[in-house]
Amino acid sequence: MDAMDEEIIALLKKDSRMPYVSIAKRIKTTEGTVRSRVKRLQREGVVKAFTIRTASRNLKALIEIKIEVNVNTSDIAREIRKMPEVEAVYEVSGDVDIAAIVDVMSTPEMNAVIERIRGLGPTLSTKTRLILNEL
Repeated sequence: MDAMDEEIIALLKKDSRMPYVSIAKRIKTTEGTVRSRVKRLQREGVVKAFTIRTASRNLKALIEIKIEVNVNTSDIAREIRKMPEVEAVYEVSGDVDIAAIVDVMSTPEMNAVIERIRGLGPTLSTKTRLILNEL
């Protein structure tokens, strides 16, 4: 990966629907160059997906999850990611093992998601941090 690849990725992170022609103009190259580089970045696994970011439904939170020792963290993270209210899941280091971003319409709905997470066998504890502002 070189500086041009990094510029392309930075632009696509801001707007994954940005036309290759617009990217090419911004970084002073051709549309064909951008197209071939994006295809290569996809093939190499650097670019995994093109996605959108939506406005919050109403109530968004970061839920930190601590799980038992000697449990496959990835398996639990995948189970959490299957929940439709869950926007993203991260395996993390530190006092907790998993962090999840949850986006719901109401406090009772948030409580229901937290209870489902707590119901996963090896979950020891959760800590919920409401997201007050997204920049």
